[in-house]
Amino acid sequence: MFSPTRPIRPKRIFLDGYILPSKYILGPVTKIILLFTFAFCPAFKIVFYSINAFKICNYTTKVSIFECVHLSLVIIILSLKVLLVLFGFDLDYFEKFTSTIELVSIDTNNNTIKRNRRLNLNIIAICFISYAILSWIYTLPYRKKLGIINVTLLIFAESSILLGSLFLHNMICNICVCLRAAFNEINAQIAALNETSNQLFNSFLEIRNLRKKYSHAVRSTQNAEKLFRYFITLFYIEYFSNNIMNIVRLFGPQAKIEPLYLLAISVQTIRLLVLTYNLVSVNNSSHQGLEDLYELSFKLNSIHLYHENDIFIARMALSDVGFTFANLFTINNSFITSMFTLSLTIIIALASFIYN
Repeated sequence: MFSPTRPIRPKRIFLDGYILPSKYILGPVTKIILLFTFAFCPAFKIVFYSINAFKICNYTTKVSIFECVHLSLVIIILSLKVLLVLFGFDLDYFEKFTSTIELVSIDTNNNTIKRNRRLNLNIIAICFISYAILSWIYTLPYRKKLGIINVTLLIFAESSILLGSLFLHNMICNICVCLRAAFNEINAQIAALNETSNQLFNSFLEIRNLRKKYSHAVRSTQNAEKLFRYFITLFYIEYFSNNIMNIVRLFGPQAKIEPLYLLAISVQTIRLLVLTYNLVSVNNSSHQGLEDLYELSFKLNSIHLYHENDIFIARMALSDVGFTFANLFTINNSFITSMFTLSLTIIIALASFIYN
């Protein structure tokens, strides 16, 4: 006879918290949502801007050229979103992620995972709702010039794109929470092994098992990185390019700093900080157990144990675990510092060229 109650599979914890119910997350519903929010709606905005906005472009002054370049940049980013969904998002990697991270054997009753998920979702949802309201406030004054139907369609398209971004942001943060929990559990087991006062006969197998778990966690990270690589890259390009353009405008002689303008930049920056914190935390937690492994080497008295420990140290010492920017740079503390420094340099150079 079968038991009337079925045990909860460990995979369930990795499928929860993605706005959509877990039974839909791997099905066609996710693809339909992304196709509508990241392909159809951006395509509509591309057509709309191409028909209406480029007509007012002129190239008589540096300022007008700058505005046209900004508009072109917006259209390019929208086009990249369409290409992202059509060619750069494969949910098979998500299935590989869930099946691989199961092998790490994370505690399914871990309240930290649930708490961090709720915290991320609350912050991200507030940011997206605030930005959607600001977009409506900015767009509504154009209803006389563009027509109420066009303005309504623009607001609907922008809101849909924001909804798709909310879904993907939350998905990335949830996966980062799971990966961080996996690496932290491995680090805790390494620390516990290091604190053992007496040499254990089965320490060889324990180190080997920890190596296997670490390898599964790294493989899970690689699958998640392949899934979201281009979305993360596009997000950083969109954030820094838009904010560079907006900040350069503030250097203009007739520029006025409005509260709504600063609030929009602040909301976008909070989104950046939340996403970046989760991405960087995966990279940081992947090598936090390095010092414990090094200290453990003083307690080993077998060449086989030394060999196992040295292999583990060599792998954990690499800084390539985590998410990347277009598969070129690992997103860590140095990457973020370099991006802000580069942005500041571009802002100063553009402002000096346009307004002097």
